[in-house]
Amino acid sequence: TPLPLKCALMASLSSLKTSVRARPAASRAAASARAVQTRAVASPSSPAKTTTETIVGPGYGQNVFRGAVADGYLSKYGESAKMLDDPSWAKDVKKADVVAKALVDWALDRGATVFCHCFQPMGACGVRHGQVGMVQMSMLEFGPDGKPYYELEGKTILKGETDGSSFPNGGMRATHTAGGYLALDPVSPVFLREDTIFLPACFVAYTGQALDEKTPLHRAVQAMSTEGARLMKKLGVECTGMVNNIGLEQEFFLVPREEYYMRPDLQLTGRSVMGAFPARGQEMSDHYMGPPTTSTPALEAMREIQDECFKLGIPLKTRHREVAPNQYEMAPLFGNAIVQTDQNLMVMQIVEEVAAKYGLAALLHEKPFAEINGSGKHNNWSLSTNEGAQLLNPPQLLAK
Repeated sequence: TPLPLKCALMASLSSLKTSVRARPAASRAAASARAVQTRAVASPSSPAKTTTETIVGPGYGQNVFRGAVADGYLSKYGESAKMLDDPSWAKDVKKADVVAKALVDWALDRGATVFCHCFQPMGACGVRHGQVGMVQMSMLEFGPDGKPYYELEGKTILKGETDGSSFPNGGMRATHTAGGYLALDPVSPVFLREDTIFLPACFVAYTGQALDEKTPLHRAVQAMSTEGARLMKKLGVECTGMVNNIGLEQEFFLVPREEYYMRPDLQLTGRSVMGAFPARGQEMSDHYMGPPTTSTPALEAMREIQDECFKLGIPLKTRHREVAPNQYEMAPLFGNAIVQTDQNLMVMQIVEEVAAKYGLAALLHEKPFAEINGSGKHNNWSLSTNEGAQLLNPPQLLAK
């Protein structure tokens, strides 16, 4: 059974007092211009009177290729973002060529010149940063005269190939049959971070066996949709298929990074394996849902996490203190299980990266410390029809 760290690591029961330090001026300036902006708008009925219009962002969803963002680039080639709503576009090379051209235009406007197929290797959960795999490649090509330019073709975004010999671990397949093959997942939208666009993809072996976590999920979702539609027909409800919905609550601990570096057990395993119990743990639940405070870097870190997720179109709605000391939770609106899974992987990566900027270490392990709560990831699960009726809402279902 892992033991908790001493009071220095646990900090206080309600704050990270050991990590309080003066924040840089740039950080304070960013905080003042955070997230929700308000501007005065003249009221049509009374020019002298003003109302307020709330703007989400700046740039909510600007780094995910869907909706209005995608529409602005696809329209240049005679298509619209509605094409992306039907995953079958990935079976049409001509449509894929259009998407590829639009992606290049979007990427260059956003300062990105690199692309990659992003996959979820089998057994990678909790082992690697980001819990995903990829090979990032420049979009650079050369013309006959040797002049460079940026380009993507439809066939390039639809599929890729890489070394699969070490997935899930080395030595399982002969070298000549160890190719790993990537297929674009058109259900999950393409997104952008820094100078790279990420193409969510499935990853399979030369033999066709799944080498990732996404392919089995797709198979399960498809089976549920087929059999669910059969069941609904027996109940007198016609539908073309079913959708798995989930809302993934992400819990984590934030501890002072300098204390984290003093603990090889936390660094290597994500949890404590030795130490002494603190004088008091979570007995009074004084941390749970307590008001966040600007006297510690935790709130600033969560604000930036939320902002980064908003840019990727991840609707991270809630943030609050959890039961255990220095434990927090952030959770999004529910959505398609496949998309939500991809987004949750990115949320965890962002949590780790942003925490480091504020002198903190984010612990995503399910049970970092003994005698206090662990970090659950509650899956708020539901089913709906392709036509939009929620099965947990009987009046809505019967109305459909």
